[in-house]
Amino acid sequence: MLHKLNLWRNRSFRRKLFIYSILICIVPVILLGTASSIIASRMVQEEVNHNQQIILQQMQFQMDSMLQSLDRASILLANNAAVEKSVELGPTNKNIDYTLEMIDSIKKQRSFSNIDYDVAIAFTLYNKVYSSRDGFLDLTDYPYYGLIKNTETHYGSAVAIPPHTYPGQDELLFMRPVPIFYSEQKKGLLILQVPNEKLTSFIQSVNLGERRKLYIVNEEGTIVLSKDSDTIGTKLSPSVFQAASSGTQSYSGPVAVDGTDYNISAIKSSFNNWSYIAMTETALLTDKADRIQTITWIVAAVLTLAAALLSFVGAKRLSFPIQRLLNKLSGDARKSAHTDDIQELDSFIQSMVKTNDRLKSEISEQLPYLKETVFQQLLRGEMSAKEIIRASERYDFPLRGAWFHVCLVDVDEYVRFQQNYRERDRSLMMYAIRKIVEEICEEKENLSCLTVTPLPGQVAVILGIEESNSESIEAMDRIAAEFRTNIRQYFQFSVTVALSRPYKGYTQISTAYQEALELLSYRLLMGHDRIISSRTIEPDIEQSRTTVVRWQKEIVSSISQGNIEQAKAKLEEIAGLVPRYVHNSETVLGLFAYLIGELDYFLQEAGLNAEEIFPGDPYKQLYSMTRLSEVTVWFTETIFPAIHAQLSGLHANKQKKTARQVMDYIHEHFEENISLQLVADELNLSPYHISRAFKEETDTNFGDYLIQYRMDKAKEWLIYSDMPIKEISERLCYTSVQNFTRIFKQVADMPPGQYRKKYRDPAKENPDGESSKLLS
Repeated sequence: MLHKLNLWRNRSFRRKLFIYSILICIVPVILLGTASSIIASRMVQEEVNHNQQIILQQMQFQMDSMLQSLDRASILLANNAAVEKSVELGPTNKNIDYTLEMIDSIKKQRSFSNIDYDVAIAFTLYNKVYSSRDGFLDLTDYPYYGLIKNTETHYGSAVAIPPHTYPGQDELLFMRPVPIFYSEQKKGLLILQVPNEKLTSFIQSVNLGERRKLYIVNEEGTIVLSKDSDTIGTKLSPSVFQAASSGTQSYSGPVAVDGTDYNISAIKSSFNNWSYIAMTETALLTDKADRIQTITWIVAAVLTLAAALLSFVGAKRLSFPIQRLLNKLSGDARKSAHTDDIQELDSFIQSMVKTNDRLKSEISEQLPYLKETVFQQLLRGEMSAKEIIRASERYDFPLRGAWFHVCLVDVDEYVRFQQNYRERDRSLMMYAIRKIVEEICEEKENLSCLTVTPLPGQVAVILGIEESNSESIEAMDRIAAEFRTNIRQYFQFSVTVALSRPYKGYTQISTAYQEALELLSYRLLMGHDRIISSRTIEPDIEQSRTTVVRWQKEIVSSISQGNIEQAKAKLEEIAGLVPRYVHNSETVLGLFAYLIGELDYFLQEAGLNAEEIFPGDPYKQLYSMTRLSEVTVWFTETIFPAIHAQLSGLHANKQKKTARQVMDYIHEHFEENISLQLVADELNLSPYHISRAFKEETDTNFGDYLIQYRMDKAKEWLIYSDMPIKEISERLCYTSVQNFTRIFKQVADMPPGQYRKKYRDPAKENPDGESSKLLS
C-alpha cells in the first residue's frame, strides 16, 4: 500500500495532470449520462410546465388587461354626468340634449379605448335601450333582454358574463348599474359588448404544438376561451377543473381524461378568479424523454473519447501555465515575460471581485427604495400571504405581532402646505415626521412599527401588537395623541391622525389602511388637528358627511348645466343647514374650501381658465371671512356668475365657429350631394348640434340656406354664362330639370328660362333698370 502511494507521489506533475484531466473529463460525462437517463423525463416535464406557465401568464396578463380596460371604461361611462342624467330623464324628445350628449360621450370613450367593443344603455325605468350598434330599441327587442332581467348587478360593482353562457350569446358582456352608486334603485344598466372573435384573436396566435390544448375557464368550470371555438361555452372535464382549482394560485400535475393521461399546468387570475389551463398528453412527453436518453448516451460516448484525446494532448500544453499559476500563488518571484491564459483569468477574477463589490454597494444604496416599494404594496394589499412571508425574510420587516392597526398622519390644508414650502423642504419635513413617529414607537414595549409614505403629505404607520383588547386599543389612542402633539410641537402646521381598528394578520393590513382613509374623510366635518377613530365619530357626523358631499355635487352639476339660480338656491340651503351639523367656524370654512376644490376641478375639465374666476388665492380669501353670510354672498354674487359668464362665452364662441364652418363647407361643396348628416360627419359633431347652432347664428335653417345659395349660383350662371338649364340643374345636384325649375320658380317667382331672358336683355324686359340693379 505504501509502495503504491510512494509510486503515485513520485510521478511527474505532467503525468498527474494527465490522469487528473482524464478523470475530470470522463467522470462527469459518465455521471451526466447516468443522471440524464434517470431525470430526462422530469426535465422535459419541468420545461413543458415552465413554458406552459409562461404562456398562461401572458394570456392571463392580456385577458386581465382587457377586462381591467373594460372595467375602467364602464366606470367612466356609468359615472359620466350626461349618461346618468339621460338615464334618469329618459330618451325623450324633451331631453334630447342629454341623450345626444350621452351618445357623444359613448363615441368618445369608444374612440379612446384600445379594445373594440359596443355599448348599450338600458333605460330600465323607460323600457328603452340605446345601442351603439343598433340605435334606440324597445327593451323587449334588445337581444339580451332576458339577461338584463335575470342578471343581478350589485351596488357599485360590475358583472362579466362570458360568451355562450346563455343561448344565442356569442359575446362577452360587461354590465354595470347606472348610476354606479345608486341610493334607492338603479335607474339604468350599462352593457359593454365584446365580440367573441375579438377575445379569441390573441389565443389563436399561441403556438401550442402537437396534441396540446389551452383553455380559459370561469369559476363554474365553463370554458370562456379556447383555440377550438366549438368548445367555448361548454363545461370543462370535472377532473381537470378540480385539479386546476385545487391550488390557490398555480398548479402542475397529471390528470386522466377519457382514458388519456395528460399533464396540466394551471394558474388562477387574482382579478376575476378565472383559471388558465394548458394540457399536454403524457405520451408525448414520454416519447421525447426516450429520444433524449438515447441521444444523451450517444453524446456521452463521444464526449468520453474526445475527453481522453484532449486530456492526452492538452496535458503538455496546460502544465506550464498551471505551473506558473502555482508559482504566483506560492509567491515564487520567477515569472515569464509574457502573459498567458491563466494570468488573464486571474486579472479577470480580480476585475470581477471589484465589480461585485461595486454592485453590492449600489444595491445597499437602493435597498431603502426597494423596501419602501414593498411596504407600499403591503399597505395596498398587492401581496399574497406567501409573498409577504418571503419579503419579510428578505427585507427583515420590523413588524412583529399578530394584530395590526394602521394610523394615518395627514397634513391639514395640504394646498396651503404646498404653497408655503418648497418641494425639497416638504420632503425633509415628511421625513422628519416619520422619524418622530418611529422614535415614539421605539419607546413603547411590545410594539412594532413600520412607516410608509403612500401619498404626498401623508405618513402611514403600521402598528403591530401581540394581543387585541380594550387596554391595547386605549394604548393605541394614547400613541396617536402623542403623534399629533409632538408634530404640532415641532412644526407650524397641524396634522389629523386617523386610527383604524385592529386587524389580524399581515394580509389584513390593507383593510386597516382603507378604513383609516375612510376615517380621514370625516375631517371635512370634524375639523383639523383632530384624532379620528371609529369611537370618536358620532352618528350624526357620519350621516352629515354624506349629505354635505351630495349637496356640493348638486351645486357643481347645476352650474355645469347653466342653471345658476338653482346653484345659488342650493348654496343658500346649505348655508342654512350647515350650523345644525357643524359647530366651529374652521370646519364650516373647510366645507366651502372643499367646494372650491370641486369647482376648480370642474373648470379644468371644461377647459376654462380657473385663474380668471379665482384671482389671487381663493382659499386665503375664504379663510379671511368671518361670517357665513359673507361666504354665501361671495359665492353667489362673485364666483357663480363668473363661472356662468365663462361657460356662456365658451358656448357662444363654439356656436359661431360651428356656423362659420358649415357655411364654408356649403360654399366649397355646393355642387356635391350635401346633407346635414354628411356635414356633421365631416365636422365630427352631431346633426342636432349643427342644426341648432346654425339656426341661432344665421336665423336660417340649414336646408333653406343651401337652397338659397344654390339658387344664387343658378341666377349668376343664367345671367353671365350660356350654360344650358339642364347642365345647371345637374351641377347643382338636382335629379331632374323639372325639380330645379320648380324650386327656382319658388325662389325667383319665374322659371329659369324667363329669368335669363329678362335679365340678359334688360332694355326689353325691364325698362326701369331692374336688371342693372341686380347685376350691380
